[in-house]
Amino acid sequence: MENASKALIMAAEVLIGIMIISIGVYLFNTLGAYSAETTATMEDTQITQFNEQFLRFSGNSGNTTEPIRCTIHDIVGVANLANKINSDNGFTEEEDASDSSYYIQIDLQIGARTYKHIENLGESELINLVKQNDIVYGSGDTGQTAQTKYFNCKEANIGEYTKLVNYMKFVEI
Repeated sequence: MENASKALIMAAEVLIGIMIISIGVYLFNTLGAYSAETTATMEDTQITQFNEQFLRFSGNSGNTTEPIRCTIHDIVGVANLANKINSDNGFTEEEDASDSSYYIQIDLQIGARTYKHIENLGESELINLVKQNDIVYGSGDTGQTAQTKYFNCKEANIGEYTKLVNYMKFVEI
């Protein structure tokens, strides 16, 4: 009788041990899934914030899909941001933006002329670009008038694999 009660106590201890281990495994899996979901949400938020810096000019952010009018100053700001991101991350100029590319390319079309990779232009070249494309002079009833020149974002590409903006093309309106 004494051996039977000791056997029952040992069996109960083993069952309690298995229950404690099962609860531990369950909590580990549950908390691991929660952690993975939280990490994925944070990554999505970071990607959205990154892309928003560029897509605000394309009309593909927020509630509008209409292209946003922007000035040459806005475009130079986007090009400088792309240059900084490319430089900080050690990305080198690639021939064409691709779905797996992290390099950010900015192109600008003014009339028939296309400026490729304006993110790599030097400071003096950007200043000249701004000087030449900031104001449009026309003639009106009161003489010569000056108006701001506007551009639209014609293309904005987000890499299929990277999910980050890697190409933008602006055209003169």
